[in-house]
Parts: sequence; C-alpha cells; structure tokens
Amino acid sequence: MKLWRLALPAAAFLSACSGAADYYGEEFSMYYKAPAEDTTVERLEGREILTWKADPRKKKRLGYLYKYETKVAGSRGSRESYTIYDVPGKRALGFITAEGVVYRYDELGRMGDRVGEYPILPVGLKVFFGIPVEDNLDLEEIDPYR
Repeated sequence: MKLWRLALPAAAFLSACSGAADYYGEEFSMYYKAPAEDTTVERLEGREILTWKADPRKKKRLGYLYKYETKVAGSRGSRESYTIYDVPGKRALGFITAEGVVYRYDELGRMGDRVGEYPILPVGLKVFFGIPVEDNLDLEEIDPYR
C-alpha cells in the first residue's frame, strides 16, 4: 500500500518534466544545413557523348552531357539533373531528371516532348539520339585542347 502512494507522485513528477512543449527541433540546427536563401544551380561535371559501331577508333561526337546540382530556396536538400547539348555546345537539346525521365526541348528552347523514363546510361541517351541498340555509346571527359 505504501508503494502505491510513492508511485503516484513519482509518475506525476516524471510526466511534468517530460512535456512535449519543452522540445524545439531548431535547438539542434547546428548539426544540419540551414535552408538555402536563394535558388542556385551549379555545374558539377561535363562529358562528351560519343558513339561508334564496331571500331572504337571511328568515334563520332553527338554532343555533351552536363551534370547540375540545384538547391531551391527554402530547402535543405539538393537535386541533380543532366542537360544534353549539341555538338558545338551552344544549344540545349534536352534534359534528364535524377530519376531518369528524359525530356526533349523544342526549337525555341522550351520543354517539349517527354521521351520516356530510362536508366540514364546508356539507354536514356540512346533513345534520345535514336541510336540502335547494337551500337556503342560512351561518355568521356571533355578535352579542353581539342
């Protein structure tokens, strides 16, 4: 009987000390990134898109594939995307999301047709450029002296 009398005040004391109103998630903000103040896009890497049939010495350049990282204002995370450029590297032909959804731009540079959802390498690029399955496709680092 005496044990019951002691347990009731102890339970009331513990429940009063562990209220949910005492916890604020922002107290631990030093342990994670702050939200981005504005939207930024950063180019991470660029590659040449090359194709050939049987002889790898006869490679043909189709364009360039650039990887970008986008941080949207107010979010803590970032998203990756890929942009496909033509052979001179001046005009964007299309882009690929991080999930592998391939889009083609129209002649005015606006988002046009959705080509499909494929693994980015090599299937997505082969479908985008209309390369036969038996042909080879490779991404090489951009040579600045060529």
